Amino acid sequence: MQVGRRNRTILALLICASLASGCANLGAVREFAASSATMTGYKAVTEHYVSSADRQLADLPPDKRFDSTRKNLWTLKAVTAQDKETLLKLHAITTGYMTALAQLAGEDAYSISPQIKQVSGAIQASESLKINADHVSAYSNIAQRVADWALAAKQAKDVKQMVRQNGVDMDKLLEAMQLATQAYRIVLEQEIQSYELVADYRQAQWSAKLPGDAGLTPERREVIATVLRRSTQADLAAQQQALKAQQVAAAGLDRVRQAHEVMLKNVDRLSAKDVQAILRQASSDLKSIRQSISDL
Repeated sequence: MQVGRRNRTILALLICASLASGCANLGAVREFAASSATMTGYKAVTEHYVSSADRQLADLPPDKRFDSTRKNLWTLKAVTAQDKETLLKLHAITTGYMTALAQLAGEDAYSISPQIKQVSGAIQASESLKINADHVSAYSNIAQRVADWALAAKQAKDVKQMVRQNGVDMDKLLEAMQLATQAYRIVLEQEIQSYELVADYRQAQWSAKLPGDAGLTPERREVIATVLRRSTQADLAAQQQALKAQQVAAAGLDRVRQAHEVMLKNVDRLSAKDVQAILRQASSDLKSIRQSISDL
């Protein structure tokens, strides 16, 4: 009877260990969530987008030919001012979710070492019972492993629950951020086109010969034109950099959403090798995307 009970206990522990080891390998989830929490420059691109109208209005000449452009820019300014809070809240909630998920899947998220120490002392060596130090050590080892297995199973269950409960809504928020970055691109491209028109206008103003220009020698006029030209080149280069940053941020968002979709669809098999491989590749891709942002 005792042998049968002991065998059943051992079998139950082995099953528990198998289940825990099959579910609790959350390293790939942790890496992906932690990597996604930075959102690959989305916030910086958002700030640049919402300030676009102000930059263009500041550069716009007072000439009446730009009145229509000025009116459109005031409309854009009102729209972006209204949308700014929403855009930054989208960033905050998605990065907050990913940070929380990374912490939940963390190696130290479930730790009961003080309790383990208490359990370790639950039995003592006894000369009368022939229980020696080796028996006490074996008990302590088993107690810790069983606790670890139980905690690993609970951690895996909690991570799954978080992904399952929030995954669909999270996908919608990522979609909203993708749509926002597409709008950023349109505005930033328009800003470049507008700047080029303004630069051509200013160049023409300095090149034209007007009454009373006798004091402005050809040499001085050429110096001013050169300064304007170089300034224009520098400004256009900065605008192109901003456009590249938008493209990189959009690529990062696409990668996060793709991998998150895989995680959601495979929420019951997060420790499967193919799922882990996809999440780790996504983490690696996001690191490369962030590096490309720092290289801009």
